[in-house]
Amino acid sequence: MTTAAASSAYTGLRGSVRRWPVGWLCGVLCALGLALLAVEYGPAIRVFPGPALLAFLLLLFTLGIGVAVLGRVRPFRAPPRGWAWSGVAWGATAATGCAIVANGGLQGIWSKAAGIDFGSRWGAALTAPLNEELLKVSGVALIALGARRLVRGPLDGFFLGAFTGLGFQVMENWTYAMNSILSGGGVNADNDVFQSFVTRVGLTGLGSHGAMTAVSGTGVGILLAHSGRPVRRRIVPAALCLLTAMAMHWLFDSPLLGSAPGLAGKVAVNFLVAVGFYVVLRRAARRRARAFLLSPGSPYSIELLTRRSRRRALRRVPPARRPAAALRAADHLAVVEEYAGANRPPGSTDVLDGERRVHE
Repeated sequence: MTTAAASSAYTGLRGSVRRWPVGWLCGVLCALGLALLAVEYGPAIRVFPGPALLAFLLLLFTLGIGVAVLGRVRPFRAPPRGWAWSGVAWGATAATGCAIVANGGLQGIWSKAAGIDFGSRWGAALTAPLNEELLKVSGVALIALGARRLVRGPLDGFFLGAFTGLGFQVMENWTYAMNSILSGGGVNADNDVFQSFVTRVGLTGLGSHGAMTAVSGTGVGILLAHSGRPVRRRIVPAALCLLTAMAMHWLFDSPLLGSAPGLAGKVAVNFLVAVGFYVVLRRAARRRARAFLLSPGSPYSIELLTRRSRRRALRRVPPARRPAAALRAADHLAVVEEYAGANRPPGSTDVLDGERRVHE
């Protein structure tokens, strides 16, 4: 074994050792969240198993669509499945389950401190932005630390946050469907499920947790970016991302603009904020990737930049060689993504050499 290969193997082993505690912690917290959900809604599931399954299937369908769309709009290529579904799992279990406990406690504090009327009107707007956004973004941070090489900059944090928020959103929608059944006395349970589905997915879905956590996840990407910028200079923009997500959540849950058009307007504001983040981050990443690919020292083709150009290039390869060519292109694309996410200057070679060692 060469010295470089031995160094690479040791680095990979050391990285995997570091990831084990983070992975175990995420698994334990996800199991805890799932247990809390089971305790809270187990009795309702036993009484209304059919409507509970209907709500689950409807929201599982929306989850599949959401994951597919996020994977398609992510620049360069879809994310690794394990990475994306880890975010979904955290949002759907650990964050949602713990939020049920935390929200109940904090809303009780508001009602005791400022009165029941104030708590009923403003409790959700003052509670959810604190508890839920911190629980979701903490999962983004844990997963990002466990998959350090996959979170290269703000754009990766944005998408990991979007997957995490999507998981939270789907599970929260399921709990709302179950609550609507209970509040209606179970008289027309299936109809309650469909009404909740239409409202939570059709009306408010685009401006809900997926959009909020994408924004706060951007801050995690800023903190963990693979660049030489000092951490102390990243704290303020990362905190601003989290505060923006909290403000989006506050607007969403506040009693202001309580009519249906007002709610649609709040959803539109949140969705446009997330889209604005995405457009700016995507444009910056593609600009850095293009600069690297066109730099004099780059050994890679500009065809790596888009999915369409890569497919076109692959079709020019003889069929027998296409599998090997696809694997080689994937390795090269990992280097391009590193430069696109880490804001490295095109002439820098340290990241390039490191990526080469990983793939050797």
